[in-house]
Amino acid sequence: MPVTYTSAIKAIIDANCISSGCHNSGSPHGNYTTYDGVLIRANNGTLSKRVLYTKDMPKNSTLTLDDRKKIKCWIDSGAPKN
Repeated sequence: MPVTYTSAIKAIIDANCISSGCHNSGSPHGNYTTYDGVLIRANNGTLSKRVLYTKDMPKNSTLTLDDRKKIKCWIDSGAPKN
């Protein structure tokens, strides 16, 4: 099954980025409450840099290896919504 925003990424983002209060609507760090908000960071390389390579995000939680693999797969496949 392909990894899409709706099938896997939204739950990861909600649990690790939004619940911490870091990437809510109006945040200067980026609004991850919508697909479009996350897509901006996926397309400009920020998401992969911070989550997959420097691994300094999310600040208040540790993503599992499986979550990181899903994010990488999603970005590599063009960050599909559905």
